[in-house]
Amino acid sequence: MSYQGTFNHILDRLYRKRTSWLRTVLCEANPGRVPILVKKNRERAIRELQGVASDALARKMARREFRRSVKKRKSWRTKGRSTEEKRMAFRAWVRRKIDSKGGKVYVFWQKKRCCYVGRTSGTGQRPARHFKRSWFQAATRIDVYMAPRKRDIPRLECLAVHQFLPARNKLKAAKENWTPKCPLCALHKKIKTDLRRVYRFR
Repeated sequence: MSYQGTFNHILDRLYRKRTSWLRTVLCEANPGRVPILVKKNRERAIRELQGVASDALARKMARREFRRSVKKRKSWRTKGRSTEEKRMAFRAWVRRKIDSKGGKVYVFWQKKRCCYVGRTSGTGQRPARHFKRSWFQAATRIDVYMAPRKRDIPRLECLAVHQFLPARNKLKAAKENWTPKCPLCALHKKIKTDLRRVYRFR
């Protein structure tokens, strides 16, 4: 089933539950309990619809918006045997290659698999703090993305999470009221707002 078909199927299922009692007014109801719509059903449908929207749009939308928001990218491939050697090599690379001004988004990779996405508003040394984490031992590369403006960093981080799907990010990207909004998160919010408006509960 296509993304649009799946999206419509979830919406239709929600509507059938909401109107299930009305459908029995003029005819004999089927044996058993008539299904009803409760808040739990609505909230589950919201999460499902948001997931479908992410699967359908994240690659295209997030990739397009991410590229528009990136000023420059630098990549560092892990060097050194011990964790300390790798940290020292990375710090030296940052001093040579990364501009100390403005914010950055960094992405840890294990070959083609994204491990972690984070951000820093400083010199770019912050990724080195993650070198002690157990998953870092498998990391093969760190990409550092620089945005034109510091205020673009929260949005850039959020787009990176949508696009790369990091395995180790436990929390959503932090947002600020004064920063440009992530278009995919805005869509998620609209789905939630519209469904809660259509299917209200007292």
